[in-house]
Parts: sequence; structure tokens; C-alpha cells
Amino acid sequence: MSNEIDVTGKYEVMFDPNVPEGTSPIRILEGKFRNFVYRYDTVAMEEHKDGNSLNVQYNYTLIEVPTSYNVVNEEAEKSEFENFIGDIVYDIIVNTDKVKETNVN
Repeated sequence: MSNEIDVTGKYEVMFDPNVPEGTSPIRILEGKFRNFVYRYDTVAMEEHKDGNSLNVQYNYTLIEVPTSYNVVNEEAEKSEFENFIGDIVYDIIVNTDKVKETNVN
């Protein structure tokens, strides 16, 4: 995983009672990727060989991108986005009790 940045308060989990548990979309609330909506399809964790950290791997589906977002360098921006949402999934795992939640309905 990248060097984690503090993403607390920069995203919200959008709970929808009509969607199966574990597939709730995430909305990014600020920064370059503001109003992007995505969901994690799979998340896997394994302890790093040093025993002091976790490796987190995930797959995701991008659900919504603001029409105002302009791609300048697709490869670099995809990497930056994936690092950012990697920090978010780590934050969700570590700080489950502090995650901002909103109801879709």
C-alpha cells in the first residue's frame, strides 16, 4: 500500500437498504476526485512479512464520475485514484466506528 494519507472525513459510505451488505457505494467528498462514486467488489488483507503492517488488495467498480472532470493523464490519474481509494479502504478497516455514513433513501 502507498504511504497512507489522512482521508478521515473525505468520503462517505452511502448505505442503501435495498443493496446487499458489503456493496455500499463510497462517495469522495473533497479533493481532486470529489463526487466520484465507486464501490469495492472484493477486499483482501494479509499481514506483511514484517508482521507490523497489512497489505490490502481490492477490486472496485467506478459508478459515477462528474461530467466536469477532465482527464489529463489517464495512467497517472488512475494510479493516483487507486492509491487514494486504497487509503480509504484502509481507513474503513482501521476506523470502522468513525466512518461517515449516509442513507441513500
